[in-house]
Amino acid sequence: FIGAGFEEILQTMRQMFDKVVTRKPKASRDRSSEVYLLGLGRKP
Repeated sequence: FIGAGFEEILQTMRQMFDKVVTRKPKASRDRSSEVYLLGLGRKP
């Protein structure tokens, strides 16, 4: 979801992973705030 605390979670993930991608499922309605954050390349 994109709501309260989303930016905080995104910043934390950017510190933990080399790349962070936001994806919205195709089955999700356009007006829905449903998104997935995908972290790639875990930092040591």
